Amino acid sequence: MIFNPVAKADTVALMDIVQAQCLSCHQIDRKRVGPPFREIAQRYASGPAQETQAYLQRQIQQGSRGNWGAIPMPAQNRISAEQAQAIAAWLLSLANSSTKENS
Repeated sequence: MIFNPVAKADTVALMDIVQAQCLSCHQIDRKRVGPPFREIAQRYASGPAQETQAYLQRQIQQGSRGNWGAIPMPAQNRISAEQAQAIAAWLLSLANSSTKENS
């Protein structure tokens, strides 16, 4: 079973971080500058859970280029490793969620 920091994290604080650091480029179900969170989750959901979560954590902290088109994702220097891990776990939890959020 994968370690899930979201189960232990303060969900309100986590969502505050997502809102402050992520929602200017991402939405749950709609493309903005970057891909929708649910689409990211679905792309990576079939991989080994711990490796996938670690990969997404690195992508959040270090940024990425070329995975979702021409616009790169900048490194999120204000997000700690623990916060990035919690965001990655939360993001992956969206893969099996069928509830669409009006974003």
